[in-house]
Amino acid sequence: MDKKKILVVDDEPDFCKVTAFRLEKLGYDVLTVTDGQEGLDVIEEYKPDLVLMDIKLVGESDGIEVSRQISIHWQIPVVYLTAHTDEKTFRRAKETEPFGYVVKPVDYTELKATIEIVLYKAETESRLKRLNEDLEQANQELKYFAHTVSHDLKSPLRGIKRLAEWISTNHANKLDKNDREQLNLLMNRVGRMYNLIDGVLQYSSVGYAEEERVQVNLNKLVQDAIDMISPPENITITVEKELPTVEYGQTRIMQVFENLLSNAVKYMDKPTGKITIAGIEEKDFWKFSVADNGPGIEEKYFEKIFKIFQVLSTDEESRSSGIGLSTVKKIVEMYEGKIWVESKPGQGSTFFFTLPKQKTAVEHTGRPVRFAR
Repeated sequence: MDKKKILVVDDEPDFCKVTAFRLEKLGYDVLTVTDGQEGLDVIEEYKPDLVLMDIKLVGESDGIEVSRQISIHWQIPVVYLTAHTDEKTFRRAKETEPFGYVVKPVDYTELKATIEIVLYKAETESRLKRLNEDLEQANQELKYFAHTVSHDLKSPLRGIKRLAEWISTNHANKLDKNDREQLNLLMNRVGRMYNLIDGVLQYSSVGYAEEERVQVNLNKLVQDAIDMISPPENITITVEKELPTVEYGQTRIMQVFENLLSNAVKYMDKPTGKITIAGIEEKDFWKFSVADNGPGIEEKYFEKIFKIFQVLSTDEESRSSGIGLSTVKKIVEMYEGKIWVESKPGQGSTFFFTLPKQKTAVEHTGRPVRFAR
């Protein structure tokens, strides 16, 4: 194992000589200099693993300024050597974020312990930094890959859809009932593939970068979500009372409500569908709910439905991509909230989620707001 290289920068030659001797006895390679600029030149050439720096260094630049240059150009850990210092100098030293302080006169047993701790900490931080850089690069590559693959997959799907529509329109008189059913099935499956690709992109994009937080009026946002879904006339969506204004990413919160409402509409099995949205204020968070009188869910599936690609329906016509609820869960948890479901088969489902309070500004009037299609 290579010896660790220590650079001692101190304007007292005798201290440098003694310290070098003691540290070499402890198993380190040691270089010493008595001038700050000379120290920077040595660092440029030898790249030591650690620098022991006298704060009160004599010369054009004191030890604090030399340490600042080290931090900017090399990211080498610095431990300050100091006998005593005034408060102003100490504050300047803290701004350079040193890895430690050693008080003169030096206890070399303590100095060795400090050096080992600092070297370990610096190595750990360096490894963590490299891992974070690798992770960021991998995330960017994954994001690029997802968008590229989605484009490559959508192109042939568009061609298949156009061909199916052309056959259906131009050869309608030559198609029997079974042919038309097969064409409709083909176009439905093309549509499902489109939704699956868009869902994967939507899911993969959550968490790359947090969306800018803005004041979001949830009453308006919910109305916009309903307009996007455009539920059939037999389904009524009601907000029990006015919802708050919250400070979150508008697009992300829209995705949460849109997915929950879309699921409630998609799986509604009653002639008269009822969906109710509510929001109540707790001490540290808002708790929201989306309830429906649909088919309900068995308790054994409560966890499964929030996992990506997990679906309960086996209906070929209405079966979803299995991404919507997993995306909702990912967004809510990204904002440090929680999501869960309460349900009984045949009696409908209620999806709850929480959002920690940010800045809010709303007065609850208790007046119900009704949206219907």
